[in-house]
Amino acid sequence: MKNAATTTPAWKTWGKLALAGLITAGAVTFAAGPQANAAQAASASIASSLKAETGSAYIKSIYDLAKKGQIPGLQAIAGKTPISAVHYKWGTPDTGGSQKGNHYEFYNFGMGRGAFGFGVNKAGVIYDLRNFGQSVDQSVGIKSLTFASVIKTLGMPKEVRWNGTDKIYVYRPSAAYELKFVGPGTVVKGKIAHIDHINVYSAKAAAK
Repeated sequence: MKNAATTTPAWKTWGKLALAGLITAGAVTFAAGPQANAAQAASASIASSLKAETGSAYIKSIYDLAKKGQIPGLQAIAGKTPISAVHYKWGTPDTGGSQKGNHYEFYNFGMGRGAFGFGVNKAGVIYDLRNFGQSVDQSVGIKSLTFASVIKTLGMPKEVRWNGTDKIYVYRPSAAYELKFVGPGTVVKGKIAHIDHINVYSAKAAAK
């Protein structure tokens, strides 16, 4: 995925970081001031929240959010939130914004702030929410999870799918949504397969 931090002017990057703090669940409210100050406030808020993003409790919280069509870090709801709401808060996506029909759009905030993806249907409603976590500190967040830790917490998935070399554990927290944990199907001997990203998917919205 393209790294917005390396391809976007500095002022725009700081603005997007501040907006990221505004749209994420539990974000702080920013006072008026320079965008850099707002970005620093967002950074502090996100860093604090990352401390809770580990282990079984974190996996359970992901599952509980998925029941409502949500993922950690976003207030958007799969099958209900229009992509225009994301555009309003975050501006133009790094990739996918010019596509028509069913398509995906991606935002990569870089600098440890994580990345998100959105599957969008023809009507402009989000049907798939993706959280890629952040790669700076892989001891916390999405990329701290493993397939083994997911099974230990949630049990064996109802279905295991493959997309190329990616393995996908599919859970159904509610009748309306699928929760997917996606990661490499194979790793170098001695290494552990960590989750790359999670999805909350609405098949009903995808078909519209």
